[in-house]
Amino acid sequence: MHNSLIFFFLLVNILIMKNILLSGLIKPLTIFSICLLTLSISCATSQPLSRQKAKAIELERKGREYFEQGNNARALRYFTQALQVYESIDHREGVALSLHNLGIIYHTMDEYSAALNFFERALAINLEIGNEDGQSLNLNQIGAVLISLHRPKEALEFINRSWAMAQRKGDLRGQAECLNNLGLAYRALGEDEKALNCFLQAQKLHEKTGNLLGLAATLNNLGKLYQARQDWNKARKSFQAALEIDQQLENSLGISTDLTHLGRLHEKMGEPEKALNYHLRAWRINEYLGRKDRVLKDLSLITNLYDALGKSTEAEKFREKAKKLTSTPP
Repeated sequence: MHNSLIFFFLLVNILIMKNILLSGLIKPLTIFSICLLTLSISCATSQPLSRQKAKAIELERKGREYFEQGNNARALRYFTQALQVYESIDHREGVALSLHNLGIIYHTMDEYSAALNFFERALAINLEIGNEDGQSLNLNQIGAVLISLHRPKEALEFINRSWAMAQRKGDLRGQAECLNNLGLAYRALGEDEKALNCFLQAQKLHEKTGNLLGLAATLNNLGKLYQARQDWNKARKSFQAALEIDQQLENSLGISTDLTHLGRLHEKMGEPEKALNYHLRAWRINEYLGRKDRVLKDLSLITNLYDALGKSTEAEKFREKAKKLTSTPP
């Protein structure tokens, strides 16, 4: 079988979460943020190639491990080393794979130009070697970066190409990922009905294929669309369903994202006490994970809510925490 790529589904929000800002704090979930790639080990290679290939795969494993922990710096180090090993044996598919993974890391770090460069380089190699599965993945991720760069019309072209390839191959999981990102592009263009249709289709396909992390991502995007429409009940149900999935998977990063979404929703609904409860829970998780960027956002939300509730002593306590954290090196 030509395609030796297999998915490893990782923590969200991812991630980090890209593109359309929700009050500048939590971003929609593009599917890139929940999967990295690796190569399966083939026994058909010569011993030296097998040894080097195994070394690259081990480096990828370590990179994924640090990515899951939110340690992008170390993840980059290991994925860069994996790239160098693949280049040393001229393993073209492995090189494309490593470039793709590096693109994902840079996208989560909001370094969009670098991410785009890595995805384009990966696409060029996959076109050269005729790896359609790799091409489809690269096209979808290029589209995701273009959404982050506020270029949704261009994004649609790339994501639709990826979607067409996934449809032609009967790849339901790939179709769901494309539909999720198409929904984000349409939202960026202000075409919410098209976005809703894409998200609902993606939801059905994620359920059909059992892609729980993809499902949680799409549910969050649905929740944000419903929230924008002030359909509080549907928004709450979507965010709550995403939270239950991430709790089932013990996906800490995803759980903190879901809790923040629920907190922001209850703020919009005029329920600051409930909102505060969710934000405090998210803060504890992000502090445990060592995600300074998220912790600072949590502290800001918590401080504002304590101020709004007239609890100035608590507000000051969290304001001081933020000052102290801001002054520490990353």
